Amino acid sequence: MMSVTYFHFFNGLNKHYQLKETIDGSAAITFDVPHSKRLSDHTYSYYDEYGPSEYVDISVNVTDVTGLTYNSSARVSIVMNKYNLEFLQHPQIIKPSMTFTAQLKLSTYDSRPLTAEEQSGSVRLAVTQSKFSPWTWTWDNNESLAPRMMNDTPSFSSIYDIPVENIDLPVTADGVMSFQIHLSDSVATLNIEARFKDAVQGLQLYRSYSSPSSSYIQLHRDSEPQVGQPLYLTLESSFNLAEFHYLVMSRGRVVDAGTVHSSSFSLNTNHSWTPEACVLVYHTLPDGEIVNDALQVTFTQVLRNTVSLSWSQDHAKPADSVFLSVSVSEAGSLLGILVVDKAALDSSKDNGITEKTVLEEFMSYSREMTHTDYSSMKMGDPYSIFMTCGVTVLTDAMPNQEIDQFFPAFRADVYRNQLDSEAFQEPRKRKDFPETWIWLDANVSNSVSDSFQFTVPDSLTSWVAFAIVMSENLGLGISAPAELIVFRDFFVSLNLPAFLIRGELLLLEVNLFNYMDVDLEVMVVVAESWMFEFVSPDNGGFSLDNVRKASVLSNNITTLLFPIRATALGEIPISVKATSVYSSDWVYKTVLVKPEGLEQSFTQTLFLEFQLNQKTLTRTMSFSFPPNVVPDSQRASISAVGDILGPSIDNLDSLIEMPYGCGEQNMIHFAPNIYVLQYMRSTKQSDEQTRNKAMSSMMEAYERELSYQRIDGSFSAFGDSDNSGSTWLSAFVLRCFLQAQDFISIDRMVMQRMAYWLLAHQNSDGSFNEPGRVIHTELQGGLDGPVSLTAYVLIALLEDAEYRSAYEGSISSAVSYLTSRPSQGISSNYSLSLVTYALSLANSTAAPSALTELLNRALIVDGVPTWRSPANVLYNSWQPSSSDIEISAYVLLAMHRLRLMDEGFTLMKWLSKQRNHQGGYGSTQDTVMALHALSIYATFSSAESIDLSITVNGASGAAATFNIDRYNYLLQQSQDLPIEAEEEVDIEVVAEGKGFALFQLSVFYNVMNLRTSLRRRDMHTNEAFDLYIDVMDNEEFSVNLYICFRLRENQGLRQTGMAILDVGLLSGFSLAQNGVQLDDIVRRVETPSGRVILYLDTVTTVERCSEISTIQEFKVTNIQDAVVMIYDYYETQRRTVRSYTSETRRDMSVCSLCGPDCAQCGVQDIWLTDRTTSINQHPLLALSLTTALIILLSIYN
Repeated sequence: MMSVTYFHFFNGLNKHYQLKETIDGSAAITFDVPHSKRLSDHTYSYYDEYGPSEYVDISVNVTDVTGLTYNSSARVSIVMNKYNLEFLQHPQIIKPSMTFTAQLKLSTYDSRPLTAEEQSGSVRLAVTQSKFSPWTWTWDNNESLAPRMMNDTPSFSSIYDIPVENIDLPVTADGVMSFQIHLSDSVATLNIEARFKDAVQGLQLYRSYSSPSSSYIQLHRDSEPQVGQPLYLTLESSFNLAEFHYLVMSRGRVVDAGTVHSSSFSLNTNHSWTPEACVLVYHTLPDGEIVNDALQVTFTQVLRNTVSLSWSQDHAKPADSVFLSVSVSEAGSLLGILVVDKAALDSSKDNGITEKTVLEEFMSYSREMTHTDYSSMKMGDPYSIFMTCGVTVLTDAMPNQEIDQFFPAFRADVYRNQLDSEAFQEPRKRKDFPETWIWLDANVSNSVSDSFQFTVPDSLTSWVAFAIVMSENLGLGISAPAELIVFRDFFVSLNLPAFLIRGELLLLEVNLFNYMDVDLEVMVVVAESWMFEFVSPDNGGFSLDNVRKASVLSNNITTLLFPIRATALGEIPISVKATSVYSSDWVYKTVLVKPEGLEQSFTQTLFLEFQLNQKTLTRTMSFSFPPNVVPDSQRASISAVGDILGPSIDNLDSLIEMPYGCGEQNMIHFAPNIYVLQYMRSTKQSDEQTRNKAMSSMMEAYERELSYQRIDGSFSAFGDSDNSGSTWLSAFVLRCFLQAQDFISIDRMVMQRMAYWLLAHQNSDGSFNEPGRVIHTELQGGLDGPVSLTAYVLIALLEDAEYRSAYEGSISSAVSYLTSRPSQGISSNYSLSLVTYALSLANSTAAPSALTELLNRALIVDGVPTWRSPANVLYNSWQPSSSDIEISAYVLLAMHRLRLMDEGFTLMKWLSKQRNHQGGYGSTQDTVMALHALSIYATFSSAESIDLSITVNGASGAAATFNIDRYNYLLQQSQDLPIEAEEEVDIEVVAEGKGFALFQLSVFYNVMNLRTSLRRRDMHTNEAFDLYIDVMDNEEFSVNLYICFRLRENQGLRQTGMAILDVGLLSGFSLAQNGVQLDDIVRRVETPSGRVILYLDTVTTVERCSEISTIQEFKVTNIQDAVVMIYDYYETQRRTVRSYTSETRRDMSVCSLCGPDCAQCGVQDIWLTDRTTSINQHPLLALSLTTALIILLSIYN
C-alpha cells in the first residue's frame, strides 16, 4: 500500500492518493500531480532558501511473503527549474563604500556535474543599489507592508538611484563563481538578480551598517581555512586606519587576540579554532564610536586523531572465524569498538558513531555559545556584531545599538514550521542472533595496529563496525564504518512473536530462502517438544505433522506454516531443520509462553535483629493465593542481606517496574545512586563494582535528563514541547544535581540557570508559584499547594553551602513564609512533612514544633507512627500508598536533622520492610525519598558485628540456607522457593548468630476473572477510574481499540497528576504506524514488547478517549484476553484494570490463516506427488507415529 500526499504551500493544495501494487523486487508507480499556477520567479527565489514550497510525501507499507510488514516514508521535492542558483559566503549587512564580496553556485537539480556545454556559458548578474531602505517604512491605518513585498516586480523598482549594473560570470567546473561589487557611499539597499537559462535567484539586503559618522570596516578572507595553516585576511576601511584589534572566539572561548597595524595580515590557526571560529575586528574612533566587523570561519578537518578498521574478508557465513584489524595514529591509544546489526541502525536518525555526528555536536555547542536572538537580519549595528560572536561588551566607548525594527515580509519562520553451493552435510544449528555483536574496549599499547579474532554470529545480515580512539596527544578519533556481510545461499528464517499466552495457537512460520542457481526439494523438520503440541489445521485436534516437504525455486522463497499450541509456561524451544541435496540449514529460537490473566506480586520482609544475649530467632511467614489464581502461575523466591540498603543496591537499575519516559521519571535512574554512593563513602566501603555501576547509571541518566531542559534553563516533563517549565521538577532536578556533583561532573551553568529560573518565580511573600503543570498529585495540594511547593524548592536551595550563601535573601524569605504556616494550619499531612523537613534543613526554631504536630497526627500501629490514606479510594495492595512512604521518609530526615535518631529507628525499620522485590517502592518520588532516608540511617549499622546463618524450612524440610558475615553482608543472596501447595506458601525462618539481616519472601502469580470492559451505567465504588474499551476487529489484519477513561468523583480530586495508560496488545499484534495520535492529554507513546504505553498529562472527571490502531504481525488464533490498566503515576494504588479480547480472533479457525485451501499448513498433501501417504518414503514421520503409538499404548495400559 502506497499513500501519496501532494502539497503546495503557496497555492494551499493538499491532495491525497492511495495505490496498491504487487511488487516483485521493484515496481514503478506513476501518478499525476495537479497543475499549479506558478507565482513569479522573484517570489519563488526569495523563499527557496527556506525549503521547497511544493513536494510529495510518500508512505509505503509493504507486506512480504513471510507476512512481515515494513514501513518507510520519504519526501520528494518538486523542482520547477533544471538549474539551481545559490548565493554563498556573503555578508548579511551592507556597508557603503566597501567592497561587497560573495560567491554564486550553479548546480543542476539532481546535483550531477556540469557538462562542457554548460561550463561554456555564463551567469548574468543584475545589480541594483538604492538610497532607500524599507527600514524607514512606517505603519499607518491605510497601508499594509505585505502586499508591497509580494509584488511581481522587484521591490523598490521606482526609486533606484544608480543604474542597473550587469556582470557576466563565466561558469566554472565546480559551479562556484566569486564576484565583487563596489558599493556606493549612500547605498541602503542592495538587490542582486542572477539568471542562467531558466533559473533565477535573487539576493536582497536591506540593512546598512549603523554608524553615526559613516565609518566602516569590512573583513575579507584571502585563503581557505585549514588547521595549522595561516589564515590570510584583509581589512578594508572607509577611513585612514592605523591600527585595529582582533578577537577570535570558538566554542565560547577566546582562542586568539591581538592588535594589527596593517590592512593585510594573517592569523595562525590551530585545533582550538575548530569546528567554527568567529574572527572579530574592531576600532575605536577618537570620539569614542566603535566600528567593527565579524567573519565566521568554518573548518572541515576537526579531529586530529585517525583510526581505521578493516575486516579480513568482505563476506562471511555464520560461525566463520574473521579478523577485525585496527590502525591508530599513536601508540598507547584507548580504543573502543562497536559492531552492530545494520538493521538496528536508524538511518533517519543517523545514530551511528561517525565523524559527521561529532562535527554536528561540536557545531551545535559552538552556536549555543553565541546569542541566537541576534539573527542575521538584526546585524545592523556594532553591538549586535559583538553579540554574534558571543562577546559581551563592557565599555565606556560608544558601540552603537539600534532597537528592533519591523522586517517588511511575512515571516519565513512560520513557513518553515509548516514544512517541516554446499554439498549435503549435517547443518550447524544457528541459535545466536544478537543485535549488538561486539562491544569492546582495549588499549593499543605497544604499536599503532592490532587485530582481533571473532566468530561470526548466526544472523544473516550486514554487521557494521565503528571505532573510537582516544590518545594523550591527538585526542579523539573516529573511524569510517566497516561492513561485513553475512550470507548463505540457502537458509531458514523463522517468524516468531516475542511471547504467547498459554493456550493460544501459533502458526509457526518457516520461510525457506533459495538464492542458489538450482531449484531445491527441501525436507523441513520441526523438532517435537513436551512444551507444545502440533495441531491439525482442519479440526484443531492433536497432529503429528512436524515434517513437511517443499519445492523452493531458484532465487525464490517458500513459506510453510506449522500450527502449534503452547501447553507449558516458560521459554519453549523452536528447532527447525531444513535439508536438501545441495544445502541445509538449522535454526533454533525460543518463544516465551506466559500464563493467562494479570500478574500480581506480594513481598513480605522480616527485620531479623538479635536482642542482647539472644542467639536464635524464629519467625513464620505465609501467603494464601486467591481463589482465582491461574494454575501453574505461582512462583516464589527468598532472599537475605545484611545491610539496610542491600535490597536496593542489588537492583539499582530496576528499582520499580514502571516506564520512565519523562523528565521526572528518568531520575529514578539517577537519584538512588547518589544515596548509595554517599552511604558507601560514609561507611568507607571499597566495592568498586557497585561504585562503578552507580556512577555509570548516573552518567547515562544525567545525559538523558538534559534533553528535558528548556531553553530558559528550567526543566519540565517533556522539555520544550511543554508550554512552560515546572517549578517542582526544576527544584527536584536541581537538588539531585547538587547532591551528585561530588561523584560525577555536573555542568555548573545548568544548575545556575535552573536556580535563576526558580528564583524568578518567587513571590514577594517568599512563596514560589508554579507556571507549569505539577505532575505529582500530592504536590498539587489544594489550599496547601503553595506551601508544599515552597518547601520543596527550599529543600533544593538548602542542599549546597554555596547556594545557601549566594541566595541567602531568597532562602530567608522562603523560611519566613514557611515558619508562619503551621500556626495558620496546614491540613495536608504531606505538605506538613515537607515543611517540617525544609525548616529542619534551614535550622529554623519552628522545625521541632512542626515535627511534633506531624507526630501527633500519626496513627500508631504496632508501635510505628503511620500516616495512612483513606483505604476506600485506592486499589487493594499490600504496600502503603506512595504518599505514606514519602511522609515517613521526610519525618525520618527531619528527625536526623533534629538529632532525634533514636526516636526514628522504629519508623526506619518499618520503612525498610515496605520495599518491593526489586528494592524500590511505588513510584519515583517515594523510592527516591525513602532510599535517601534509609541511606542515612544505614550508616549507623555495624557490619563488623554481623555473623549469622538463616535456615528456611518448608513443609518437606529445609529449603535454603544463607550465611551472612562482615565480608558478604552487602551481597543479596537469593534462591527460588519451590511451591509445595497450590493454595498457599508457608515457611519457617530460623536465624542463628549475631547482628541483623533483612529476609524477604516474594510471591508471584496471575489472577483470572478480571473485569472486562463495562457499560457506562455500571458503578464500582472501589475503583479510581472509569475505563471502557471498545474493540473493532472487523478488518482482516487489524484491530482498533477505542479506549475511554475518566477520574471517578470518589477520589476527592478534580484531576490527577501524570497518569499512565498501559495497554496490553493481543498476541501477534503490534502498534500500527501512527497508531496513536498525540494531543493535549496523550503527550508521549512508548511501545515495549507486547504493550503500548500512553503518558497522559492528567486525567480529570471529564471523560476523554483515545483510539489505538494495531496490526497483525504474527498469525495467532485462540487469542487470550489482554489487559489494560490506567493508574496515577505518583500514586500507583489509584488504578483501574480491565481486560479485552477479539472474539473474531479467539474463535478463528486455523485454516483461515493458512492460505487458499489451507495449503500452507499441509492439509493438501504436498509431500507426495501422487497424493498418497507412504510411511516408507517418510521415515521421520514413521518414527513420530511409532513414538506416539508407544505413548498411547502405555496410557491405555
